[in-house]
Amino acid sequence: MTTTELSTPNPASLADTAPVPRRWVARVFERLTAQLGAKVADMWVGVNERTVQEEWGAGLAGFHETEIQRGIAACRERAFAPTLGEFLRLCRPALDPEWAFYEAADGLRQRDEGQIGAWSHPAVWRAACSMGMEVRSGDWKAHRTRWTYALKRELAAGWGGGVKPPAMRIDHTVTVRGPTAKERAALASLRSAAATTGTAAEA
Repeated sequence: MTTTELSTPNPASLADTAPVPRRWVARVFERLTAQLGAKVADMWVGVNERTVQEEWGAGLAGFHETEIQRGIAACRERAFAPTLGEFLRLCRPALDPEWAFYEAADGLRQRDEGQIGAWSHPAVWRAACSMGMEVRSGDWKAHRTRWTYALKRELAAGWGGGVKPPAMRIDHTVTVRGPTAKERAALASLRSAAATTGTAAEA
């Protein structure tokens, strides 16, 4: 069994988990060929087609179908067919730690406003939760090493249960108003009674 850069207590989440269905890979190549034509087949001239599809299936292990659709859509803007590594990053932009850092900063800002936030992968949200102050600072260079570690750790943990909604916000706003005429009269009456009582006690 191969290993990932970070260990994880959940073997099912490792990078060598079950490949995606072969029909998904076939669909990817079908769509890429429709977009880029012969450039796709030309990349693997002399390589067994089954071997190529098996490698892509293994590389895409753990990816959701929606992520794969994201990668296919991103290829529409390309002039050349992507390698497997390029395609993985098109599917899951969070594989780029710097990109994920700024996604996290924007996501936390949205959560501060009571929204769930736009997250390309739950791992980015989990990493952001563990480094909230650092991410909010926006200083990528200062926190690059620790963030990269936290992100890889969370990506290795897999998709998980998804992103949770933000905690309910409690409005602490207090409206202050001046006393009404009736209240002022009551206060004056209380002060007068207190003064009379004090004078009587002194006598």
